[in-house]
Amino acid sequence: MADYNSSLPVRSQADADERVQVKVVDASTPTQGQSVDSTGHASTKTDGVYNAVSNPDPSSSGLIAHQRQATPDDTHLTQRLTSVTNGNKRLLDVSIHDEDGAAFSDANPLPVYMAQDPGTEVHNYNTEASVAVNATSNHDYPVTTGTFELHQVIATASGKMRVAIQRTIDGITYTTLAVGFNSTANPNIVFTFARPHELPGGSSAAIRVVRLNRDNQAQDVYSTIVGVLK
Repeated sequence: MADYNSSLPVRSQADADERVQVKVVDASTPTQGQSVDSTGHASTKTDGVYNAVSNPDPSSSGLIAHQRQATPDDTHLTQRLTSVTNGNKRLLDVSIHDEDGAAFSDANPLPVYMAQDPGTEVHNYNTEASVAVNATSNHDYPVTTGTFELHQVIATASGKMRVAIQRTIDGITYTTLAVGFNSTANPNIVFTFARPHELPGGSSAAIRVVRLNRDNQAQDVYSTIVGVLK
């Protein structure tokens, strides 16, 4: 029997020669074929990595964010949702609506409610009777755990007094935060901090109110430490 050209490929043990190689093309325009990228993956848009040249439209499964534009189109779809460009985070624009689908506005305001500061509210009251002239009485509030936010201190006496607010971490070194004096016209001293003063808890940490009797006779002194322990 004479040899003839069967047009069959020559078989070999090489892996590439044992595979059927197929090119995927567009049915209407066969010249538009699918390619494979350098990682061996099909150059599709399913991974959400957008490229203006190879991916004319972004993937429906991989989210891509628009650049901020008044009238965005496909050319502005260039940002991953997790990207940071020039220090700016790329986030989705969000429009909040009520349960009927109406956008919140001045005429349809979003209801907002104030919640209590998380933690345990503290009103630590202390008094000492018959404090001698020019003598001091200390009101200590220990902070052994958590963090204490000092919001306010209220102090009073029937006569003249000087009050100093102090803090300590180690029970040895005390730092003065504020000092105040009362008078006959204003017997109450109220310290209110613009921002709560935070004191981290520790075995010797404490807030101290030092009450000095500046009157000409012994008197009772009173104080209350107000804050939140978190």
